[in-house]
Amino acid sequence: MIKNSTRFIEAYNKIEIEMERRMKIDRHIGFSERVRRLAGYDPFFKRYRRVLEEFADLRNAIIHERIDGEVIAEPHEKVVEQFEHIAQLLTQPTLIKEKYLCKVDVCFTDENVLSIAQRMISKSYSQLPVYSRNYEFVGMLTTDTMMRFQVLNSVTLEDKKVLDVLPVGKDVQRVAFLSPENSLIDVVELFEQAMGKGSKLHVILITKQAKRDHLPLGIITVHELPEIYDQIRA
Repeated sequence: MIKNSTRFIEAYNKIEIEMERRMKIDRHIGFSERVRRLAGYDPFFKRYRRVLEEFADLRNAIIHERIDGEVIAEPHEKVVEQFEHIAQLLTQPTLIKEKYLCKVDVCFTDENVLSIAQRMISKSYSQLPVYSRNYEFVGMLTTDTMMRFQVLNSVTLEDKKVLDVLPVGKDVQRVAFLSPENSLIDVVELFEQAMGKGSKLHVILITKQAKRDHLPLGIITVHELPEIYDQIRA
């Protein structure tokens, strides 16, 4: 049976190798200093900085504190499992394409709003990505947008196009773009960055190379966040 200390050191080594690959600098910089520097620009190390620094101290105890060659700081099973999970998140991250690609319904700027509203009601949609006929992203059409347009203008939607209605709600829907190759850590980072700036990100559209002029391959909303947090929790 493999000792917990051996498993811990194996996970530590995997993380250290990945840090060296990402930084490509002097190998003599210590583990904790690498973590600190990477946390300045890498979402993964920013998220797990504290626990990685704590584990660096435990690693030193395992390596340096021995009696007759035997480890005296044998880590608990749960600690090892946590560290192995972090190593896996770093070296084998879950990518968006593994879980969150799906058929995304869209609408176009020249379509009739009333027909789009009927489609949204029939499919229980609260919002739809809006594109031009050149497949350029324009904004998000929401049920709230349509209601506000009617109330503010005292009109019906029968003869209105999507583009007529969209400007009313364009500023209240904030959208970001990621590619299928981005990780779930990247997803959470975008939502948290927006929150940190005092704004709110409502939707992430998944497109080829994260470009605005490609139709979506998937969509992630705030409703998926609890599930994503569960997958990246250390």
